[in-house]
Amino acid sequence: MVRLNISKTGRTARFAAAGLAVTLAATACSIGNASDDKGNTLTFVSTGAPFQDYQAEAWQKPFTAETGVKFRNDGPVDEAKMKTMVEAKKVTWDVVDTSAAATAQYCGKYLEKLDFSIIDKSKFPPGTVNDCGVPAFFYSTIFMYSTEKFGSNPPTSIADFFDVKKYPGKRVVPPEISVGLLEAALLGDGVPQDKLYPLDLDRAFKKLDQIKSVTTFAKTYGQMQQMMVDKQIDMGLMLNARAYQALKAGAPFKPVWDKTIVNWDDLVIPKGSKNKENAMKFIASASGDEQSAKMAQLASVLPIKESIQPKFDQYQQQLNAYAPERKNSIVRSDSVWWGQNFDRVTERYTAWLSG
Repeated sequence: MVRLNISKTGRTARFAAAGLAVTLAATACSIGNASDDKGNTLTFVSTGAPFQDYQAEAWQKPFTAETGVKFRNDGPVDEAKMKTMVEAKKVTWDVVDTSAAATAQYCGKYLEKLDFSIIDKSKFPPGTVNDCGVPAFFYSTIFMYSTEKFGSNPPTSIADFFDVKKYPGKRVVPPEISVGLLEAALLGDGVPQDKLYPLDLDRAFKKLDQIKSVTTFAKTYGQMQQMMVDKQIDMGLMLNARAYQALKAGAPFKPVWDKTIVNWDDLVIPKGSKNKENAMKFIASASGDEQSAKMAQLASVLPIKESIQPKFDQYQQQLNAYAPERKNSIVRSDSVWWGQNFDRVTERYTAWLSG
């Protein structure tokens, strides 16, 4: 399936440059690909270093200290590989960081249903919990503009991103269609937030036609980050972790807090994991306020609920969608809709780009 390759590559690149460097204790983390039948070691699968290092620091080390359970880290995330494991009944992964859309698509068939007597679903925002997965962290797609280009007349709404007459200049948008581009187009065209889903694809692509000639449709998130730093663009729909790195490097950009698309990754357990009980306990532990705050701080993502307050630095604070004065801008993605429609949307988007 096209979806599997795109989600794996995009998720790895999304956070590759985010956060602070950390050093992992050797007792807390080792590399391997075999599951421990006795449950004394969990195999955790994510995007690889440095992002997976942050997850080990924030989540794994506290769990090991509390329970004695150690971790093997494997990756990158590959839903096709996970499906093959489940179908062959040779599952070597215990906990996987995957997209919320993938969770919705694979729940019950390839993923274990979670035990909510162990995992407290009330910790998470309404509408974000699936029978098979709970949010690991959130991330936002933020409208950023150049203060050198528009400092005297800054944009104030998502509609301005699509107004090339009032705000002429070069744009950049993410390499993944599922992180908010279509939602931004519809919101910019006047669709009310509560009427956003199901996405009106005809209307969304018609709106995108208005900016196509002045927009770079990025191949990687690193490209977007570098374009901000090098001042090659005037506006961008930037993921917060990448915008953070660009601001730290001196990029002269500011966010527009009108409509901010928020997505998330889930923690899930592949169906047939031999260590299901400890995997459940680990997911519950990773959902703790302290663990979530630490992960957000290290990786420049958002914690699992708005009341958690990470120790963000000045640049992270500038991009914090959970700040009280910005929370009304949040528009949460519909992971169920994306799980059901990703393939056909990707096919249409690819044809539109080449047309």
